[in-house]
Amino acid sequence: MALKFLYVLSLLALSACYKTVLPPVPVRGREAVYQVRPGDTLYSISKRYGMDYRTLARHNHIRYPYTIYTGQQFYLKGIAPRPSYIPLPKKRSGVASSITMPRHHVVKSWRHRSAFGVSRRIVRLIWPVRGKVSSEFGRRHGRSHDGIDIAVPEGTPVRAAAAGDVVYSSHRLAGYGNLIIIRHSYDMFTAYAYNQINLVRRGKHVKRGDIIARAGHTGHTTGSHLYFEVRRGTTPVNPLAYLPGR
Repeated sequence: MALKFLYVLSLLALSACYKTVLPPVPVRGREAVYQVRPGDTLYSISKRYGMDYRTLARHNHIRYPYTIYTGQQFYLKGIAPRPSYIPLPKKRSGVASSITMPRHHVVKSWRHRSAFGVSRRIVRLIWPVRGKVSSEFGRRHGRSHDGIDIAVPEGTPVRAAAAGDVVYSSHRLAGYGNLIIIRHSYDMFTAYAYNQINLVRRGKHVKRGDIIARAGHTGHTTGSHLYFEVRRGTTPVNPLAYLPGR
Protein backbone atom coordinates (compact mmCIF):
# COMPACT_ATOMS: atom_id res chain seq x y z
CA MET A 1 0.00 0.00 0.00
CA ALA A 2 2.82 2.36 0.94
CA LEU A 3 4.59 1.61 -2.35
CA LYS A 4 1.44 2.43 -4.32
CA PHE A 5 1.06 5.72 -2.43
CA LEU A 6 4.66 6.67 -3.20
CA TYR A 7 4.12 5.77 -6.85
CA VAL A 8 1.09 8.10 -7.08
CA LEU A 9 3.07 10.91 -5.45
CA SER A 10 5.92 10.46 -7.91
CA LEU A 11 3.50 10.69 -10.83
CA LEU A 12 2.03 13.90 -9.43
CA ALA A 13 5.50 15.34 -8.94
CA LEU A 14 6.48 14.55 -12.50
CA SER A 15 3.29 16.08 -13.89
CA ALA A 16 4.00 19.29 -11.95
CA CYS A 17 7.28 19.65 -13.83
CA TYR A 18 5.44 20.20 -17.10
CA LYS A 19 3.53 23.33 -18.05
CA THR A 20 0.43 23.10 -20.17
CA VAL A 21 0.91 25.16 -23.32
CA LEU A 22 -2.33 26.54 -24.72
CA PRO A 23 -2.50 26.81 -28.50
CA PRO A 24 -3.12 30.25 -30.01
CA VAL A 25 -6.77 31.25 -30.43
CA PRO A 26 -7.75 30.93 -34.12
CA VAL A 27 -8.83 34.16 -35.77
CA ARG A 28 -12.12 33.73 -37.58
CA GLY A 29 -13.71 36.15 -39.97
CA ARG A 30 -12.16 38.21 -42.72
CA GLU A 31 -11.88 41.32 -40.54
CA ALA A 32 -11.77 39.94 -36.99
CA VAL A 33 -11.28 42.62 -34.35
CA TYR A 34 -10.31 42.57 -30.68
CA GLN A 35 -11.13 45.21 -28.09
CA VAL A 36 -8.32 46.00 -25.67
CA ARG A 37 -9.09 45.24 -22.02
CA PRO A 38 -7.40 46.57 -18.85
CA GLY A 39 -4.19 44.65 -18.24
CA ASP A 40 -3.63 43.75 -21.90
CA THR A 41 -0.30 44.33 -23.58
CA LEU A 42 0.56 44.35 -27.25
CA TYR A 43 2.69 41.26 -26.65
CA SER A 44 -0.03 39.34 -24.76
CA ILE A 45 -2.60 40.02 -27.50
CA SER A 46 -0.23 38.98 -30.27
CA LYS A 47 0.75 35.82 -28.39
CA ARG A 48 -2.90 34.93 -27.74
CA TYR A 49 -3.64 34.95 -31.47
CA GLY A 50 -0.33 33.53 -32.66
CA MET A 51 0.88 36.75 -34.29
CA ASP A 52 4.09 38.75 -34.27
CA TYR A 53 3.62 41.85 -32.12
CA ARG A 54 5.44 44.06 -34.64
CA THR A 55 3.10 42.94 -37.42
CA LEU A 56 0.06 43.52 -35.20
CA ALA A 57 1.32 47.01 -34.35
CA ARG A 58 2.05 47.87 -37.98
CA HIS A 59 -1.36 46.69 -39.21
CA ASN A 60 -3.06 48.85 -36.55
CA HIS A 61 -0.92 51.97 -37.16
CA ILE A 62 0.74 51.79 -33.73
CA ARG A 63 4.29 53.04 -33.47
CA TYR A 64 6.99 52.42 -30.91
CA PRO A 65 6.72 52.53 -27.86
CA TYR A 66 3.44 50.73 -28.73
CA THR A 67 1.12 52.53 -26.34
CA ILE A 68 -2.37 50.99 -26.31
CA TYR A 69 -5.55 51.90 -24.43
CA THR A 70 -8.58 50.26 -22.89
CA GLY A 71 -11.41 50.20 -25.44
CA GLN A 72 -9.10 50.46 -28.45
CA GLN A 73 -9.85 48.13 -31.37
CA PHE A 74 -7.21 45.85 -32.86
CA TYR A 75 -7.70 44.41 -36.31
CA LEU A 76 -6.37 40.86 -36.30
CA LYS A 77 -6.72 40.34 -40.04
CA GLY A 78 -5.87 42.88 -42.68
CA ILE A 79 -5.02 46.55 -42.22
CA ALA A 80 -7.07 48.66 -39.83
CA PRO A 81 -8.74 51.72 -41.36
CA ARG A 82 -7.30 55.06 -40.38
CA PRO A 83 -9.33 56.86 -37.68
CA SER A 84 -11.53 59.70 -38.82
CA TYR A 85 -10.00 63.14 -38.63
CA ILE A 86 -11.05 65.55 -35.91
CA PRO A 87 -9.13 68.79 -35.27
CA LEU A 88 -7.30 67.90 -32.05
CA PRO A 89 -4.89 70.66 -30.98
CA LYS A 90 -1.19 69.97 -31.02
CA LYS A 91 0.61 69.24 -27.76
CA ARG A 92 1.61 72.41 -26.03
CA SER A 93 5.14 72.78 -24.70
CA GLY A 94 5.32 72.24 -20.96
CA VAL A 95 2.06 70.27 -20.87
CA ALA A 96 2.45 66.65 -19.80
CA SER A 97 1.02 64.10 -22.19
CA SER A 98 0.25 60.44 -21.48
CA ILE A 99 3.00 58.62 -19.61
CA THR A 100 4.77 56.07 -21.79
CA MET A 101 4.84 52.66 -20.13
CA PRO A 102 8.16 50.82 -20.58
CA ARG A 103 8.56 47.04 -20.92
CA HIS A 104 5.80 44.93 -22.43
CA HIS A 105 3.87 48.09 -23.43
CA VAL A 106 1.19 47.73 -20.76
CA VAL A 107 -2.21 49.21 -21.61
CA LYS A 108 -2.77 52.53 -19.87
CA SER A 109 -5.47 52.59 -17.24
CA TRP A 110 -6.48 55.29 -14.77
CA ARG A 111 -7.33 52.60 -12.22
CA HIS A 112 -3.75 51.30 -11.94
CA ARG A 113 -0.38 52.71 -10.99
CA SER A 114 1.99 53.53 -13.79
CA ALA A 115 5.29 51.70 -14.23
CA PHE A 116 6.92 54.64 -12.45
CA GLY A 117 4.89 53.98 -9.30
CA VAL A 118 2.96 57.25 -9.59
CA SER A 119 -0.68 57.02 -8.56
CA ARG A 120 -2.91 58.05 -11.43
CA ARG A 121 -6.16 59.92 -10.98
CA ILE A 122 -9.37 58.65 -12.49
CA VAL A 123 -11.15 60.70 -15.14
CA ARG A 124 -14.79 59.94 -14.43
CA LEU A 125 -17.11 60.29 -17.42
CA ILE A 126 -20.85 60.71 -17.26
CA TRP A 127 -23.33 60.14 -20.06
CA PRO A 128 -23.66 63.38 -22.06
CA VAL A 129 -27.32 62.56 -22.77
CA ARG A 130 -29.78 59.88 -21.70
CA GLY A 131 -30.90 57.81 -24.64
CA LYS A 132 -30.59 54.54 -26.50
CA VAL A 133 -27.27 53.74 -28.18
CA SER A 134 -28.44 53.40 -31.77
CA SER A 135 -25.02 52.69 -33.28
CA GLU A 136 -22.01 51.32 -31.43
CA PHE A 137 -18.27 51.86 -31.73
CA GLY A 138 -16.48 49.84 -34.42
CA ARG A 139 -16.91 48.75 -38.01
CA ARG A 140 -20.13 49.98 -39.66
CA HIS A 141 -21.17 49.78 -43.32
CA GLY A 142 -17.60 48.99 -44.34
CA ARG A 143 -16.19 52.03 -42.56
CA SER A 144 -14.75 52.77 -39.14
CA HIS A 145 -17.25 54.27 -36.67
CA ASP A 146 -15.04 55.94 -34.07
CA GLY A 147 -17.76 56.80 -31.55
CA ILE A 148 -21.32 55.95 -30.56
CA ASP A 149 -24.66 57.40 -31.66
CA ILE A 150 -27.18 58.13 -28.90
CA ALA A 151 -30.75 58.69 -30.09
CA VAL A 152 -32.42 61.66 -28.38
CA PRO A 153 -35.09 64.22 -29.36
CA GLU A 154 -33.95 67.44 -30.98
CA GLY A 155 -33.16 70.11 -28.41
CA THR A 156 -32.10 67.65 -25.68
CA PRO A 157 -29.46 69.25 -23.41
CA VAL A 158 -25.96 67.86 -24.05
CA ARG A 159 -23.71 67.82 -20.98
CA ALA A 160 -19.92 67.74 -20.67
CA ALA A 161 -18.85 64.19 -19.81
CA ALA A 162 -16.04 65.51 -17.59
CA ALA A 163 -14.40 68.78 -16.65
CA GLY A 164 -12.05 70.25 -19.22
CA ASP A 165 -11.29 72.99 -21.72
CA VAL A 166 -13.22 73.52 -24.94
CA VAL A 167 -10.65 73.33 -27.73
CA TYR A 168 -13.07 73.34 -30.68
CA SER A 169 -16.59 74.68 -31.17
CA SER A 170 -17.63 75.17 -34.77
CA HIS A 171 -19.48 73.76 -37.77
CA ARG A 172 -16.56 74.00 -40.21
CA LEU A 173 -15.56 70.33 -40.19
CA ALA A 174 -17.53 68.71 -43.02
CA GLY A 175 -19.99 66.03 -41.98
CA TYR A 176 -20.05 66.65 -38.22
CA GLY A 177 -22.38 69.64 -38.18
CA ASN A 178 -22.05 71.70 -35.02
CA LEU A 179 -19.16 70.00 -33.21
CA ILE A 180 -17.61 70.52 -29.76
CA ILE A 181 -14.34 68.97 -28.58
CA ILE A 182 -13.22 69.11 -24.94
CA ARG A 183 -9.72 68.34 -23.66
CA HIS A 184 -9.58 66.55 -20.31
CA SER A 185 -6.74 65.28 -18.11
CA TYR A 186 -4.20 62.72 -19.34
CA ASP A 187 -4.46 63.74 -23.01
CA MET A 188 -8.08 62.60 -23.22
CA PHE A 189 -10.64 64.24 -25.51
CA THR A 190 -14.41 63.95 -25.89
CA ALA A 191 -16.32 65.07 -28.98
CA TYR A 192 -20.01 65.94 -29.37
CA ALA A 193 -21.35 66.21 -32.92
CA TYR A 194 -24.53 66.98 -34.93
CA ASN A 195 -25.64 69.55 -32.34
CA GLN A 196 -28.60 71.79 -33.04
CA ILE A 197 -26.63 74.61 -31.43
CA ASN A 198 -23.33 74.92 -29.56
CA LEU A 199 -23.62 76.80 -26.26
CA VAL A 200 -19.92 77.14 -25.42
CA ARG A 201 -17.02 78.73 -27.24
CA ARG A 202 -13.43 77.68 -27.70
CA GLY A 203 -11.30 78.46 -24.67
CA LYS A 204 -14.07 78.06 -22.09
CA HIS A 205 -13.46 75.79 -19.11
CA VAL A 206 -16.45 73.58 -18.34
CA LYS A 207 -17.33 71.43 -15.36
CA ARG A 208 -18.63 67.89 -15.55
CA GLY A 209 -22.38 68.03 -16.21
CA ASP A 210 -22.41 71.58 -17.63
CA ILE A 211 -24.81 72.00 -20.55
CA ILE A 212 -22.66 72.67 -23.60
CA ALA A 213 -25.08 72.15 -26.52
CA ARG A 214 -28.54 71.09 -27.70
CA ALA A 215 -28.81 67.83 -29.63
CA GLY A 216 -29.90 68.01 -33.26
CA HIS A 217 -29.24 66.65 -36.73
CA THR A 218 -26.86 69.11 -38.38
CA GLY A 219 -24.22 67.57 -40.60
CA HIS A 220 -24.41 64.23 -42.42
CA THR A 221 -27.11 62.50 -40.39
CA THR A 222 -30.64 61.30 -41.04
CA GLY A 223 -32.19 61.98 -37.65
CA SER A 224 -31.76 63.69 -34.31
CA HIS A 225 -29.06 62.12 -32.15
CA LEU A 226 -25.75 62.84 -30.46
CA TYR A 227 -22.53 61.45 -31.87
CA PHE A 228 -20.18 60.99 -28.90
CA GLU A 229 -16.51 60.15 -29.28
CA VAL A 230 -13.67 59.53 -26.81
CA ARG A 231 -9.99 59.68 -27.77
CA ARG A 232 -6.71 59.14 -25.97
CA GLY A 233 -4.49 61.48 -27.90
CA THR A 234 -5.42 60.79 -31.51
CA THR A 235 -6.52 57.19 -30.79
CA PRO A 236 -10.30 56.61 -30.76
CA VAL A 237 -11.47 54.27 -27.99
CA ASN A 238 -14.84 52.73 -27.19
CA PRO A 239 -16.78 55.24 -25.05
CA LEU A 240 -18.66 52.38 -23.39
CA ALA A 241 -15.37 51.28 -21.80
CA TYR A 242 -15.25 54.61 -19.91
CA LEU A 243 -18.92 55.41 -19.25
CA PRO A 244 -20.78 54.04 -16.22
CA GLY A 245 -23.14 51.13 -16.79
CA ARG A 246 -26.83 51.80 -17.08
